[in-house]
Amino acid sequence: MAKNDYPYPPDEFDRVNMESRPKEVHAARRGPWSRVWPFLLVIVLIPAIAFAVVYFLGDRLPGRSNSSSPGTTTSQDTPADQPPAAEETLDTPAPEETTPEPETPEAPAIDKTVTITVYNSGAGNEAALRTAQGLQAAGYANASSHGTPNPASPATTTVYYSAADQATTAADIAAILGGAPTQIDAAVAGGGIVVVITMDHFPAS
Repeated sequence: MAKNDYPYPPDEFDRVNMESRPKEVHAARRGPWSRVWPFLLVIVLIPAIAFAVVYFLGDRLPGRSNSSSPGTTTSQDTPADQPPAAEETLDTPAPEETTPEPETPEAPAIDKTVTITVYNSGAGNEAALRTAQGLQAAGYANASSHGTPNPASPATTTVYYSAADQATTAADIAAILGGAPTQIDAAVAGGGIVVVITMDHFPAS
């Protein structure tokens, strides 16, 4: 029966308050936030729960060692009986040690300008003069003979010199005289070189 064919006039039961009527399930329109927040909740909540489970229960899981706990350090165990690795050395020959040779002091040069005085001590006539002439012929231009008194009386012909730097010159003079001995004596030589000729060199005649 249609609403317009109802024969009775409307009464108080027919006047229903529209605001008090139950609404349909799909009557109200939902906003956009109501459709988004369930997905955000799932995206945020599930990772948070997973992180909490791993963080609080990670140490209790089988197969996990205490060495992986935060704040702890591990060191590789080295066997006690393993010797330390030897350092590699290059096959470089060691430098040869050389001993410096002692320096030989240079001998003083022969001084043929030195003053030479020849004395006769019991030798033959003109022994001092002939000796002085022989030294001049050998290059000693300042050689001369002298009479008595003799400054020394050696047992054999001797060459006297005044200082150590005249030793080479005195030895050369002694060699000219046939190997006479030399002697350093400044008091006899008087700053130069003195040769005293005895009988062993020039026998008396």
